[in-house]
Amino acid sequence: MKATTAVSFLLGASLFALAAPAAAQETAATDAAKPAEGLGEIVVTANRVASSAQDTPIALNVYTGAKLAEQGVNTVRDLAQIDPSVNVTNSTGAAYVAVRGIASTDVTEIGDPSVPITRDGFFTNRSFAISSSFYDVARIEVLKGPQGTLQGRNSTGGLVSIVTNRPEMRTGAYGSIEAGNYKTFNGEAGINVQLASGFAVRASGTILSHKGYRSSTGPAFDGDDENFKSGRIQALYKGDNGLSLWVSYQHDNRDVNGDAQFRGPLGGPAPDFGKAKTFTSFAPTLTKLDTDRVRWEAAYSADMGLNFIYSGGYDSADWRNRLDATGGYPANRQFRQQETPKTWNHEFRVSNDKGGKLFFQAGYFYFQEKNVVNSGIFNLDMTGPLFGPGGFLTGAPNADQSNRYGIKFDYNILTRSQALFGQIEYALTDQLQLSLGGRYTWDKKVRTGNAVLSLPALAFPLCGNGFPAPGTCPPFPLTTPGNGNLDKGEPTWHAGLNYRPAPGTLVYAKYDRGYKSGGFNSNGSAPSVDYGPERLDAFELGTKNSLMGNTLQLNASVFYFNYKGYQGSQTTDAVSSGSGVFNVGNAKVFGIEGSLTALASKNTRVNLNAAYLHTKFGDGIKITNGANPPVAIDIGGNRLPNAPEFTASGSIEQDLPVSFGTFTAHVDAKYSSDFYYSVFNTVDTRSSDYVLANASLKFKPEASFWEVSAYVRNVFDKQVLAYAAQNFNAGADTYQFQAPRTFGVRGSVKF
Repeated sequence: MKATTAVSFLLGASLFALAAPAAAQETAATDAAKPAEGLGEIVVTANRVASSAQDTPIALNVYTGAKLAEQGVNTVRDLAQIDPSVNVTNSTGAAYVAVRGIASTDVTEIGDPSVPITRDGFFTNRSFAISSSFYDVARIEVLKGPQGTLQGRNSTGGLVSIVTNRPEMRTGAYGSIEAGNYKTFNGEAGINVQLASGFAVRASGTILSHKGYRSSTGPAFDGDDENFKSGRIQALYKGDNGLSLWVSYQHDNRDVNGDAQFRGPLGGPAPDFGKAKTFTSFAPTLTKLDTDRVRWEAAYSADMGLNFIYSGGYDSADWRNRLDATGGYPANRQFRQQETPKTWNHEFRVSNDKGGKLFFQAGYFYFQEKNVVNSGIFNLDMTGPLFGPGGFLTGAPNADQSNRYGIKFDYNILTRSQALFGQIEYALTDQLQLSLGGRYTWDKKVRTGNAVLSLPALAFPLCGNGFPAPGTCPPFPLTTPGNGNLDKGEPTWHAGLNYRPAPGTLVYAKYDRGYKSGGFNSNGSAPSVDYGPERLDAFELGTKNSLMGNTLQLNASVFYFNYKGYQGSQTTDAVSSGSGVFNVGNAKVFGIEGSLTALASKNTRVNLNAAYLHTKFGDGIKITNGANPPVAIDIGGNRLPNAPEFTASGSIEQDLPVSFGTFTAHVDAKYSSDFYYSVFNTVDTRSSDYVLANASLKFKPEASFWEVSAYVRNVFDKQVLAYAAQNFNAGADTYQFQAPRTFGVRGSVKF
């Protein structure tokens, strides 16, 4: 699609929006005075202050907690099933998020996400935190495009902001229970109590459980199961003097068998997995996560319309992951991972009251993570006709390499980020507003420790005996320092124009510079090699419109990204032909998005979203894959990973009133065209196009505190990929899948 077509599409949407208020000015004025009528108003904090989603000059999707619960969206992973802009990729016990084709595939202890996830403004770097469930949620905001000026570090592709419900000055409670196939049992409950004037506490918790969607023919038993428990307690004080204080503590526990990984021949073609119900495993797997989280905030509204906010928090996590790493070596193997990050966030922000010609925000941000890595490839037991039990070479010296690490990583990592930021919005006229912002970030990453390599346990058992020739494979452990140090500062900035030609209509144009820190890596057999930061220049033109008494909302945007220094994984002689993350080249991204939400009648609500995305790596970019020997491949002109060319989602919700209550029927679906999981765009890492559909029927009695619903998710039981990769170490392609068809009933109460 040409750029001229995109601009015509956007201008057409804007002109259509402007025509309605021009034809009925009196109605428009009435609508402006009553913004909550019709489709209502959703208040967001995308710009760090409360504003209507329809009057916020950022492309975003917002989901309320109630709607997420009804649609079975319990984790960030689930968002990909309903949001056309979001792709979530499973990655061996962790995951990463892509928005508008921008993602970071580096899920190591040094990597940073391109689309961070914040919980009540708190950043966590580690990708395994995506698996933690959210509950008692007020809303989730999916912000698209670079958000680094106000929202923090590394948000080159966007931001997923999870905002939980805070204590309210009232007394009440809620609860829900869900049961379904795969022995699903989900529960959530909460209570809110006002203990004194201006002081309230809130406690809530959740349990999520189901048996594995896939069964294993080996010792892994099953996979894609769930067993998650969490509890949260909060306290809020609101004084008459403009002071408010909030504190929250949460504990999470997740203990599962882990991701089900299917195998196919290395290099493809991808096998026909049928319904993807059974996979083969050779070693037990598990994923365990324990997290303790503390959050706090102090806000004060002072004289002269000044507002001061200090927010902070501390996370302590223990993540353990064991993957089946069998293949290419005569032993059943596990890749054992353990990380114990301890994370601090602090932010101080000052702003003035909105409403005048000038609104400003400024502040200081501090992030620190101290992490300990204890990981490696571990041999469980020897196998095969030569080295297995009773094998021909079982008794040979050094032949038994069971219960040993082939390679072991013991690292200590410090990641620190500090920033000064500010943004102003100035009313040039009653209709035209200028916004300017900037941020300077200082990033520091330090890693100390060693990798210990035992070639007999990693490569070939008898190489310790001088086989195939003396000196070709030393039997002694090889210790390689993994030390690395990065200390770099970088500015980011924002400039925008916001035009409101009529009540309910916003047209915005903006430019943002995105930045994501670089890092360093090694494969354990060579010193660390640095890689540089990513930079993203983003240009966007958009419009948001509330029409016909706010019964119709029509939004559209056109954007262009110039993506520099793409961080991708490749094999290079710089790390002794090992795999690592490096700046492999530049890319261009062009896209168009549109959404329509309509109250078609008093009882009918319709929502449609669509996105077109064109991504392309620059010409002449050659990187090597992980083959032995490695092969240099030209990826010039290839599409970015996790970037489908066209996605669309839609839903229809119909209320059916009866004398004793109301039935509500809901149907939604998402379509995605094909895309690749690798920069190499190989056929075996390609996700085919798909359609996922969900349906539910809810009943709520008249003037009652309870409701009940029945649901079917993935109605047509489509087998949709969640991950695909060429694993040269195991000599196989590995695949993971999204959830199959599930169904059940859900009941909830609210007092």
